[in-house]
Amino acid sequence: MTRPTSVRTGVLLSLTAAFLWGVSGAVAADAFSEVSPVRVSQVRAMLTALILIPIAVWRDAWRPYGMLGWYALLGVNLAVVNVTFYWAVNRLGVGPGATIQFLGPILVLVWMAVVQHRPVSGFAWAAAAVAIVGVGLVAQAWQLEGADWLGFVAGLASAITFASYLLLGEHLGHRAPIITVMTWGFVSAAVLWALVAPLWSFPTGLSNKVWLELLWVGILGTAVPFLAEFNALRRVAAGIVGIVATSEPVFGAAAAWVLLDQQLASVQILGGIMVIAAVASIQRWGLPEHEVPYEATR
Repeated sequence: MTRPTSVRTGVLLSLTAAFLWGVSGAVAADAFSEVSPVRVSQVRAMLTALILIPIAVWRDAWRPYGMLGWYALLGVNLAVVNVTFYWAVNRLGVGPGATIQFLGPILVLVWMAVVQHRPVSGFAWAAAAVAIVGVGLVAQAWQLEGADWLGFVAGLASAITFASYLLLGEHLGHRAPIITVMTWGFVSAAVLWALVAPLWSFPTGLSNKVWLELLWVGILGTAVPFLAEFNALRRVAAGIVGIVATSEPVFGAAAAWVLLDQQLASVQILGGIMVIAAVASIQRWGLPEHEVPYEATR
């Protein structure tokens, strides 16, 4: 696969993940009427682990390659990024919570430039800025009322763990097979949730609709998009994957419009156009040759 083709494939994979996560956000929001964000996060991790384990065994990719510590760190990251996002949304509202989390891609670019000393083009910075502003418009972040510091801290934690997930995924994806990284990461996350929220205390009496929503969140909202995202991180730098990921709130807003009858204001539509334009420009004109996954530059 040539470099331009690999980049475009990576962007498309990341865009697919963002779409599935965006729809899953609307589905999860509907399930919150019967089950807490912590339990939704737990179900996501457990279902994904149960799906990936037999695949990893079948492909003889279940061995940890001596990186159990890294996988444990990834598992903690996967657990924290999801639940802190839900907490931020719960305390601050979807707009501010989503906007704070999607500061993560900017943090990735800063890490790449300052810590890793990797060249980051002005094009990437400009696309990131446009995408983040677009997310703010879609989410209507200015509607924050009151100072909920716990929600603000949760949002910052979500942004930091989102950035570290992208960087960890990029790093581990070049040291072990993708299916191995994902399987051990989600097994670690599932074990963590089992310790924090024991299964015997899981709420009973959930409606059939909510069970179906939990299945959607676990399979099409977690396992499939994470596979796509980790494969994207093998083809294009984490900073670029992060920029593409900012399209998730746009898909989420559209899904909420269709599934939950939440109408979009004109300013939200404008923000969506800005995000899509930023993502499309990366795919249309490609990226400089030096903006490749970190391990490929060593």
